[in-house]
Formats: sequence, structure tokens, C-alpha cells
Amino acid sequence: MEQINVEKQHLNETLQKYDEFLSDTKLEFKNVYNLNTSKEEAQKRYNFLKNKIKTLETNINRPYFARIDFESNKGEKDVCYIGKVGVSNYDNEIVVVDWRAPISSLYYDSNIGNTEYLVDNHAITGKLLLKRQFEIQNRKLINYTDVDTVSNDEMLKPYLSNNADTRTKNIVSTIQKEQNEIIRHSIAKNLIIQGVAGSGKTTVALHRIAYLAYTYRNIIDNNQYMVIGPNKFFVNYISNILPELDVNDVKQFDLVELTENFIEEKLILEDEDNTINFYLNGNHSDLPKIKTSLKYKKIIDSFFYNYYKEIKSKKPIKINDFTIIDYSTIKKLWDECLTRNYDNLNAIVQRCTILLQNHFDEQKDSILTKLNKFIDDKIDSGIDINECRKERENIKTKILSNNKQIIKNYFKNMFKKTTVIYSLLKKEIKNYTTDNTLISSLDDKLYYEDLSALLYIHYKIYGFGDNDKYRHIVIDEAQDYNDFTFYALATIFPKASFSIYGDLAQSIYSYRSLNDWESVKENVFKQNMEIKKLNKSYRTTIEIMEEANKINNFLNLEAANAVIRHGENVQYIKLDNTISIQILLDDLQKKGYKNIAIISKDLKKSKDIYDQLSNESKIINIVSKNFEYSDGIYCIPCHLCKGLEFDAVIINEIDTYNIDSILDMKLLYVAMTRALHNLVVTYKNNLISILR
Repeated sequence: MEQINVEKQHLNETLQKYDEFLSDTKLEFKNVYNLNTSKEEAQKRYNFLKNKIKTLETNINRPYFARIDFESNKGEKDVCYIGKVGVSNYDNEIVVVDWRAPISSLYYDSNIGNTEYLVDNHAITGKLLLKRQFEIQNRKLINYTDVDTVSNDEMLKPYLSNNADTRTKNIVSTIQKEQNEIIRHSIAKNLIIQGVAGSGKTTVALHRIAYLAYTYRNIIDNNQYMVIGPNKFFVNYISNILPELDVNDVKQFDLVELTENFIEEKLILEDEDNTINFYLNGNHSDLPKIKTSLKYKKIIDSFFYNYYKEIKSKKPIKINDFTIIDYSTIKKLWDECLTRNYDNLNAIVQRCTILLQNHFDEQKDSILTKLNKFIDDKIDSGIDINECRKERENIKTKILSNNKQIIKNYFKNMFKKTTVIYSLLKKEIKNYTTDNTLISSLDDKLYYEDLSALLYIHYKIYGFGDNDKYRHIVIDEAQDYNDFTFYALATIFPKASFSIYGDLAQSIYSYRSLNDWESVKENVFKQNMEIKKLNKSYRTTIEIMEEANKINNFLNLEAANAVIRHGENVQYIKLDNTISIQILLDDLQKKGYKNIAIISKDLKKSKDIYDQLSNESKIINIVSKNFEYSDGIYCIPCHLCKGLEFDAVIINEIDTYNIDSILDMKLLYVAMTRALHNLVVTYKNNLISILR
């Protein structure tokens, strides 16, 4: 029988088993509360099965995408059909091997011939006999390709030529060796991934979470992982992708939401669009960079050194007007706690409370004797004896039953809201620095660059709370952060390792972000950090990447290598009376492109274009980070399109970008690398010199 028929028959058999397993799973789900003895176990199983059914139904039309045949040196042969989700039926028969299983790494990493894979750090050696990729649509086998007959780039072409929406559905089958190495990297080691535009950073980030969730499923719960994204759009995007990868309950925040959640305050930040326009107009300030640097962290440490020294209440601990513990004793024990160099106020107070509790226990009899004398003196002074006796019993009851809370409450007024403490720090800033920028420029407003300080200040007051439950944190678009941000995050997640993804060439918030990854490694994570690179772009055609690399070369940044996929040359078109954006847009639509972005330098120019075109075409005007992204035509400013991709892009008036501005050049690089297939660049007067 021809191989294509063999594979068609296997697919039919797999679909039958898949359907049976899905049916059995639904039956268990229906009876879950009858099959489990405890309500808690039943609810847990109910949630698991509910998510499992959804995942199975999502992937049933394409149950697997690859096959590998492996023969170990012991003569054991495995034929594995690899899918997005592993399926083993209720008889423990493996129907589809999960892409995250150890043996599946052979598909991503190995060529035909001698090879090995690891199981619990133990090498299984042998030969990879077959490596096959399938094209399956709606439960039908369309075609298959044996990988040893073509290059990886050739394998990728059918997927990379798809539109933006379809590409996301084929991610697992197109993971490349260098991406897979990062995905399967040990959870114990912190990683920084410097990846060029289109290198699959977000893809790798999400699949790393999925891999870790699968590999450590018996010791780490899904809600012990967190993804920190650049905006709410990203958070919404991954909330759809992760469940398709059989991962639910992963915490997802942008940095603003994370800060609000941690400090338990709603923040009103100044509009960052105004900030970036300030810099795009040629203005300059060192303040944002200082606020996100470790220099600012040291200033906050100095502030808290003084804040901890003085107990805000310089009175004894009393009930009514009876002194339980005098102030001199409190101060002595407080100073003793300070010598232990606790890192936050909560820890100091907890320790001091224990010492004061011990002191009370030791002096309890003496305190009660003093209470009797205190009441007797009141009686001798002529106060009603019954009232005095009632007061004694009241004080005695509180002393004996509630002394710990009374001691703890003594320190309550030291615990103020994080934003209140930050305001206090800003008012007293000249006591902790001689930096004229800080002294003269700090105001009462809150900006995005204040988030690092707010996270750290809250830690210095309250500690890390319950964040010690997290085991791994993924950060995407991390080039927009600075050393202090990473330090604050590492501090509030003390037991978590980090995977940090970014591209320095796309650092469009350069006025507040880092200059290089080495500083993060040296100043924050020390030795437990590895920097890896993804230099190959899978998004754009060679023609588009070659033009974008002219900007990288100009900025002395590493050039990106495009996968071998050719397309149309980048068009540079001068706008005049005969050629307009509308004409160019019409031309792209005639070519069949549905997902198109018209990218301008700033919000104003984007709005101008929108006003010109909205009568002729159905266009969406993007004015903030928090928008829902789907197929359509968008007018969007550069700083809001980072992380997105479109089938075709028109860059509006490239001659408005200043080649002497690093910010302008990075914005232009971001704009050029959003296009999958077609890039049109317009100008009014002269094309900028580096692209001529």
C-alpha cells in the first residue's frame, strides 16, 4: 500500500480513538460528582475535565502534525505521532504523543541518523529513522513531507506564506531547533532572550510556559506561573493561546495591572502617549531613566533606613490609661530588631511583636500586680469602687486574651498606603540625593516609570505577600524595562525563575529603558542568568528584512537573518497629486491582503490619515494600547504597533523620521518589521539617506 494511503488509514484510526476518548471524557465529566468522594476533589476534577474537553475539541480536526520513528540502541522501536495535545485513552494506550514529551524533542532537534534525547537527564541513544510532517485539514490528510528531503526553510514556507491569523494556529509544528532549546531549558536557570523582530519571541515565551506546565505538572500548579506582557491586548491574546496549548489558570498581567494588584491600589498614570510625543518632538529629560535605574533603588533604601529607625508612635502600649509596656522597653527591642537587617517593615514588626510578646509573658505577673495597684489608687482617690472593679476586669481580660493583637496594633500607623509613602519620599528627596534632576523635576503625578518604585516601596513596607508561591515568570517586550524594574520583580517573586524576552532594536521607550542586557545579568541576577539569541526572522520576507537591517546597521545593532522566503521588493513611493495613501491601499486590497496597517510616526499623523481615508474605506483608528486586534485596516502610530504583525504595511511619510534621533530610528525599524508579505514606504519630499 502506498505510504499516503497508510497514513490516511492511520489518521482514520486515530480519529476514531480520539472520538472515543473524548466521548469517555464527557461521560466522566457528566458524572464527576458521583465518582469522587469529596466535594473538593470533585470540583478540582470538574475543572480539569472541563478544560480538557475544550482542548480536545479545539484540536480534534488536526490531531497531530508530525511523525517520528526512533529505534534505540537496545532495539526498541517507537513510532510516535506528535500533536498539540497528548492523548492517552482510558486503557493507557498512547494515541497522540504530546509535543512537550521528551521523545518529541527529536522532531525539533534531530536529523535522520544517530541521535539521542533526554529523560530525567538520562540519555536515550539510537537512530531517528523517519521524520515526517503532515498537512491535515478538517480531519482529512492533504499531504505529508519527509523532513530529510528538504531544508527547514523549505518546510516553513507553506506556513510563513499564510496570513497573520492562520500563522498563530500552526505554531507548534513550526518550532525551530534554536527556539526549542529555549522552550525546554531548565526551569532553574534564568534566561534572557535577545530576539530580532519576527524571531518568534512571544511564541517561544508561551510555549515555554506550556512546556514547563507539562514537565513539572506533578510538583507545580499552573497558577504558580505568570506572564507579564506589555499591554492588555497582549494579555487578551495569550489568554486565548495558552488554553489551546492545554494550559489553563496561568496568571497574566501587564505591568500596570501587576503593580495595582500587588500594592492593592488603583493607579491613575499620566498618559504615556503624551510622554512619547514629548521625546518625538525633540525634547529631553533624564528623569525617567533615573527613576528606572538602580540609583533610584538606592535612594529608596536610604529613605527606608531612616523610616525604619523611628517608631512613629513614641508612646507606651496602653489599655485605657494603664501602661502595659513602657516606651523605653519598646524602643530597646525595636533597635535590637533593626540590627538584624530585615528587608521590610513587616518583618521588623513581626519580630518586634514576638519580642514584646515574650517580654509580656515574662512580666505578666508583675503587670497584673501593677494593674491591681493602678485600680486601688483610683479607688483611694474616690472613684466609684464598682466602676473601678469593672475596669480592672475589662483590662485584665484584654491583657490576657488579646495582648498579641494589642502589641501588633501599636505599629499600625507605620503601615501607610504605598502611594502615600512614595509621596513622602518625593517631598523629602533632597535628604537622600544631590541629583539636581530629581530635586527639581519630581512632581506629585504618577508615570509609567514610577511603577518600579511603587513595587519596591510596597515590598519595603509589606514584604512580598503570597508571591512566594510563584515558580516561573515570563516577561515579554522586556527591552522596555530597566534594571530597577527587573530588580523589583525579582524581589517580589523571591522563589521564581525568569524568562525575559526582548529586542534592543525595538526599545522605543529608550528614555526610560535599558541599554544592554549585560547590566541586567550583572546587577540583578548575578551569575544565575544566561543570555541567548534568536537572530533569524520568520515573519518578513528577505526583501523586507534587508531594508529593515539598514536601520540596524546604522544603529550598530546586530542584523537579523530572514528565513529563505522571497516576496515583492519594498516599494518607496513619493506622494503627490497623482498618488495617495488611498490608491496604495486599494492596490494592496486588490492583491488580496485583508490585514493591513497604515503606520505613522505619531498619534497626530495617524489621526490625520484616518480622517482622510475614513470616508472611502472601513478603517479602525488605534489611539491606545488596549484595543482588540483582528483582521482589518488600521491607522496606527509606531509606538502602538510593536508586537503586532500585518499581511501588508504602508509607512506614512518616512521623511518625518529624524535619522539623528535613536528613538525615531527604532520606531521606524519597528514599523518596517510589522509586515509579513508586502511593505510600501511613502515620503513627501526626500527619502531618508540610510534607505536610499
